[in-house]
Amino acid sequence: MISSVKGAKFVYDELHGFIPLKGIELELVDTPTFQRLRRVKQLAQAWYVYPGAVHTRFSHSLGVFRITSVLTSKFVKDGLLSEEDADLVKVAALLHDIGHTPYSHALEQYLLVKYGLRHEDITTWIIEEDPYIKDVLIKYGIEPSEISAIIRGIHKNQTLNMILSSDLDVDRLDYLPRDALHTGVAYGLIDLDRILQTITLDKSGYLSVPIKSIHAIESFYIARLHMYRAVYYHKTITSYQLLLSTIYRLMINDPNIRTYLEPYVDPKGIMNSVKEGRFHLWDDFFVGGLINLVMNKDLGSKELKDLISMYLRRRSYKVIYERIVFSYEPIRSGLKELVAKVNEVLEREGLSDYSVTTFLEVINITSEKDSVRIIDVSGESKPIRLFESSIVRNLPKYMNIFRVYALPPVEAKARSVLSKVLSHEVSI
Repeated sequence: MISSVKGAKFVYDELHGFIPLKGIELELVDTPTFQRLRRVKQLAQAWYVYPGAVHTRFSHSLGVFRITSVLTSKFVKDGLLSEEDADLVKVAALLHDIGHTPYSHALEQYLLVKYGLRHEDITTWIIEEDPYIKDVLIKYGIEPSEISAIIRGIHKNQTLNMILSSDLDVDRLDYLPRDALHTGVAYGLIDLDRILQTITLDKSGYLSVPIKSIHAIESFYIARLHMYRAVYYHKTITSYQLLLSTIYRLMINDPNIRTYLEPYVDPKGIMNSVKEGRFHLWDDFFVGGLINLVMNKDLGSKELKDLISMYLRRRSYKVIYERIVFSYEPIRSGLKELVAKVNEVLEREGLSDYSVTTFLEVINITSEKDSVRIIDVSGESKPIRLFESSIVRNLPKYMNIFRVYALPPVEAKARSVLSKVLSHEVSI
């Protein structure tokens, strides 16, 4: 259990007001690895569409910590959670995004496709191997692997896993209203106070709310769905993420530029940077600065410099085909066949994978396993999707997105090529 420390420092947050930090959380926040999150934007290239979306993973992580503190204090008071477990999940909440790559999901897209590497994997490495983070945890008697287990959702205490990763987790409870605030859209507004006031655990230990709060939960699910469409998978925001991913790939493949990117070019290099305490140097500034260096020093291929010039001048891929399907079952296999067919045709017509690119994503809107439960007047609970009087049961479970993006110089040719193979799917 983390010993209490008198006195605290306060950080003022635009969403939650003053957030007190003391003891282990203060020491973790003061590490170079955590301070790096000040230099990683929460929504990657969303500011190309919503200029105010320049908030960071740093503020989001503090927000998730604050919500977790409020929630666990309630659970401890109600006898649902021990103080020791509450301390553990608060640390996990603070560190849950510590492994995000520069520009968040933009560069992760490259690492995922190339190596199957996710930011959760890097987070685990940092918690268990980064000298700054690991030393603080050990100082306070915490086993690093126990924190990473909570973040990965495999801790022996299922309640800790659900608090940090479930349909109604502390991560979403912060980023939905935070992202709505900074983008200026109204779709992510939720009744956070009502949710935190009434959330509890049912007899089986699942996150639940009484039926009197069902409206707040329904609003939460609907806000999620709208934010997926309006922000997180906005076609233009996605195009800039794809463009930056392509630029990073081309820079890595250029031997004259790759040296500047070392060691952040593959899983082995990233792991070594963690162990050597250099991971904190890999941030948005690092990547943005290298992009400027390439242009200033006239480095790399013409294709690379053309793409960078487009990126800097807000010229990106254009959607030439889009298919969005809401469904109760994922249709990934059918869309994968379509992607394969499109890629085959594009390659045959001499359209490169950086001038025309495909995007496929299947988003889980509501989960069967991790769905929040509603406690009825008899004290029994059931997943909200099975609750007869809830509109959530009528929401689709999946949002399936397939798009084809093309750079402006080849847009006309790409449209012509795809019109033949995709005309039977949907008009372009």
